[in-house]
Parts: sequence; C-alpha cells; structure tokens
Amino acid sequence: MEWFLFMSAGAFIGILSGFFGIGGGIVLTPTLLVLGYEPGQAIILSLMLTLGSTVTGTISHIRLKNVNGKLAGLLGVFGMIGSVITVPFVKWLDAMNGASTVISIVYIGILSWFSYQFLSKRQKEAEAKGTVVAPFIGLFTGVISSLMGVSGGFVMTPLLSKWLKLDVTKAIGTSISAASIIVLSGIGSYLYAGEALDYRHGIMLIIGALIGTPIGSIQLKRFSSVTVKKMLAVLYMVVAVSVIFNMLSISAVSLGLIITSVLVFFGIMIYSQQQSKRAENY
Repeated sequence: MEWFLFMSAGAFIGILSGFFGIGGGIVLTPTLLVLGYEPGQAIILSLMLTLGSTVTGTISHIRLKNVNGKLAGLLGVFGMIGSVITVPFVKWLDAMNGASTVISIVYIGILSWFSYQFLSKRQKEAEAKGTVVAPFIGLFTGVISSLMGVSGGFVMTPLLSKWLKLDVTKAIGTSISAASIIVLSGIGSYLYAGEALDYRHGIMLIIGALIGTPIGSIQLKRFSSVTVKKMLAVLYMVVAVSVIFNMLSISAVSLGLIITSVLVFFGIMIYSQQQSKRAENY
C-alpha cells in the first residue's frame, strides 16, 4: 500500500508539473510538513520528486518545441549558484527550529504576490526587460528552490512571461528545463551538507512523476494562455491558504484544501478532454 500511495502522489503531482511547469514541490513540500516531516527531510524528498518531474517535463517540452535552450542554460547556471549558497542557511534554521516557520512565511508571501500578479486587472503591463535580467531570475529561483524544496518554476514561469515576454507555453518549457539543473544542484548540496535522504520514498515519487508529467504537458495544449494563468493563480492561493492553516495547527483543513484543489484540477482536465472528444464527433 505504501508504494502505491507514494507512486500515485508522484503521478498526480507530475501531471501538475507538466501542465504548469512548476516542478511539483510547491504541492509536496507543504503536504509533507502537514504530515509531520522535518523541514530538511521534506525539502530534499520534495526535490527528489521535482527532479523526476522536471527531467521528464524537459524532454516532453523539447519535443513540443517549447524550450529556449540558451536561456534555459543561463537560468540554470545562475540558479545553481543561488541553490548552493542557500543550503547552509536552511541547515542553520533547521538547527534553530525555525526552518518550518520561515519556509511557511516565504510560501505565503511569494504565492500571494504571484496570485495577485496573475489575477489583477488594474496593474500596468510590465515592459520587456530583455535577457539582461535572466541571471537575476536564475539566482532568485535557485534561492527559492533550496529554501522551499521546489523547482522554482512557479517563480521563473511568471517572471519569464512578464519580464521577457515569452509566450506562456515557452515560459513553462524553458522554466522546467532550467529547473532540472537547479534541482539537481540542490539535492547535491543537501547531501553534501549531511542531510539524510529517504531514497525508497524518493524513488517511488520519481517513478510516479515519470508517468504523470508527460500527461500534463500534452493536456496543456487544450487550454489558452489566459486560462492557464488563472488556474495557476488559483492553485497558488489555495496552497498559500493551506500553509496558513498549517501554521495555525489546523492540519486537517490544510491537507483537505490541497487534496480538494488537486481533485478539482483533475476534474477540469477530464471535462476538457470529454468536450474535445464530443467536438471531434460532430
């Protein structure tokens, strides 16, 4: 039963990863914290899952021609730097029993900000800043990746879309490709710092992600860029609220929100697929 649960979780999160280009850790890390995992263990296990989903997602998006190779490489290199310098800070916080609180606050702040950015109709359209800001995006993503146990795609994708004016599908494909490099450096840094890794559960999650991520990448073609942005904003808000409930020690509500949001997402996927089949039959 254990292997089935972890592989199923990996597959579900892999589909989210392939669709949104977010790596999957954004859902897994808070879920593991709710389930009682120590921050360091939750982060490295989440990075293991993220590695599986980002590598598979990269292959899928390369086939779909959604990846800017040079930009992905530049983002990945600077992301490695950000990831490596963040790990000692997280280990120090963990030793001071403050890692869980800091991670939660960062989750709430960043997810709320990006949700607002995607949903607000009053904000002015940002001017294109050019690839000169790519190193900053990569460095910032690397810091967020090792601090939160995520690929950083949920930060990189909207920044590439808003600042570099990439089409959302190109932003997702490039983001998930760069994230593969960043996540791998994060895992290596945590292992070097002495963090233990539950390889058995990690491998189960990766196997599930390998199955789910290509499905999410294919489903992305059924939706417009505007719809994908709105769905991503809602997901960010739900996760942020779930983290707040977890900080208030209402873990059951926190976990329920995450599970409900994932089920609603899959309901939308199934409905869209059925609508497409009906359209083809007429």
